[in-house]
Amino acid sequence: MQEVVGFPQRSFRQHRNLLQKAALTHVARLADVSGMDPELATAAHQLFGCDIDILPLAPDGAMDPAASWPELHRATLIAQGVPEGQIRILRDAQAINRYDLITALGTFGVGAPMSGLTALLEHHLIPGGRLLVDIRKGSGGYPFLRDYGNSERLDRWDNDGKPVERVVMTSKGAGQWAEVARGLIGAEGFYRANETHSLTHIRRGETLCVTFDNLDIAMEKREDRRPWGYKFIEDQGWSMLAVMAGGWTWFRDPWVSAEFDRLRDEGFFDRFSRVIFYGASMGGYGALVFSAACPGAEVVVFSPQTVLDKALVPWETRYRVAWDLDYSDHYGDAARTLVPARRVNLFYDPYSDLDARHVARLSGGNLVHYRCPFFGHRLGTMLQQMGLLQPLVLKAMEGDLDPQSFHRLLRRRRDLRRWRKEMVERCLERGRVTWAEGLSRRFLKDGPDRFFQEVLDRAATGALSSAAGAGVD
Repeated sequence: MQEVVGFPQRSFRQHRNLLQKAALTHVARLADVSGMDPELATAAHQLFGCDIDILPLAPDGAMDPAASWPELHRATLIAQGVPEGQIRILRDAQAINRYDLITALGTFGVGAPMSGLTALLEHHLIPGGRLLVDIRKGSGGYPFLRDYGNSERLDRWDNDGKPVERVVMTSKGAGQWAEVARGLIGAEGFYRANETHSLTHIRRGETLCVTFDNLDIAMEKREDRRPWGYKFIEDQGWSMLAVMAGGWTWFRDPWVSAEFDRLRDEGFFDRFSRVIFYGASMGGYGALVFSAACPGAEVVVFSPQTVLDKALVPWETRYRVAWDLDYSDHYGDAARTLVPARRVNLFYDPYSDLDARHVARLSGGNLVHYRCPFFGHRLGTMLQQMGLLQPLVLKAMEGDLDPQSFHRLLRRRRDLRRWRKEMVERCLERGRVTWAEGLSRRFLKDGPDRFFQEVLDRAATGALSSAAGAGVD
C-alpha cells in the first residue's frame, strides 16, 4: 500500500454520494487494490451488497505476496459491518475475478505509475465497469486511461503543492449488443435500433415480458451485454421484448414512441396470451408509460418515476439530465397512461420522499401498492439480498401476491444491516434523533457496529441535534 501525503479522508455519506455521482447503480463485485480508504469499500457494500476482493498490487502491477496491509484492511471492513464471508484476500493472479468496480485510490496515478493497472483494465474490468482512481497533475494518468474508457472528474484537492483529481473511468466495450442480439433472436424475433435505443424481441413462449433499462446506462456493466432482466425472463421460458437505452434518456426519443405505436398497430402484443411490462427506476418509468400500447397488460415496477417534466413535478430534484426532455406525447406521463392496464404492481419505499411522491401521482382501481419501508430507492437490491426479489416478482406477475402476505415475507428484513441503517438514516433526516438513538442502541445489542456507535457518540455530544435533517456521516 502506497502512503500518500494529504490523502483526503471521507465519511461514509460522502463516499455514498461519490458512488452515486459516478452513476453506479449496481455492483456485484469490487476489487480494492490500494486499501487506502476502507470507508469507500464499505459504502459500496452498504449500497449494493457487493463482494469485495482485496488485491495487493506492487507498483508495477504484479501481485505483492509480502504486502501486510490486506489483513488490516480486511479487519477494518469487518469492523465496519461487511460480512466476513464477502471479503477475500487474493495473492494469486490466477484467482483474480472480473469486476464491476475497481478502486485504486491514492496509489496508481499518484505514488505509482498508472501503467500498473494495465492487466486489470484489459482483463478484469467488465464492459461498462468503473475504475475509481486519483490522478496527480503531470502523472500522465489521463492519456493512459483514454485507451480504456471515458474519464470524469469527481473531486479535487492539492497534494504537496500539486493538484490531484479523483476520477471515475467507465470502461469501453459496451457496444457489442447488436452482434449478440442477432445471434439470439432466431427466426421469429427481431432487432431494431437507432443511435440511442434498441428493441430486441426473442420469442420463447406465450407470455411476453417487456423490459426497460434502468440507470445502469443500458446495463453496460453486464459482461455479456444482455438486457435488463434477461436471465430471469429466460429462466421462466418467456418471450422478451427488451428496450435498451444508450444513456439516461428516459426513453424520450420519438423513435421509441413510434416503435411502440407500430407494434400496437401491427397487433404484435395480440400474439401472446399474456403481456407483462417490467422495470425499475428509469426502467419503471418506461414500463408505466409504454404499457399503454398494450391494453390489458400487467405492470410490475420498482421505485419508478412517473414523469420528469419540472412543470408537473417541481419537487423532483434528481436526474437533472432529463428535466428538459419532451414529455408531451401520449407516452409522456404515467399519470395518464395506466388506465388500460389490467394490474399495476408498485413496489416502493413510502419513506423515500421523492419516490413516494411519484407513486402518489398515480390513481385507479388497477393499482396494487407494495410498500417497502426503509428499503430506499434501490429496494430491488435489498430484496435480492434477502432472497425475495425473484419470488416476489413472479408472485406479482401471476397475481398471487397480496399486500398482507407481502408484508409477512418482509419480516426477514429485521436482521438485515442495510435495512437497519436505512431506517436510522431516515429518522435522522426527519429530525427524529431520539428514535435514531433508540434504534441504534437496540441494533448494537446484536454486536458492534461502527455506524450505529457513531450515531450514539454524536448524539452524546449534541452533534446530531444540530445536524438533524442532514443525517449522520
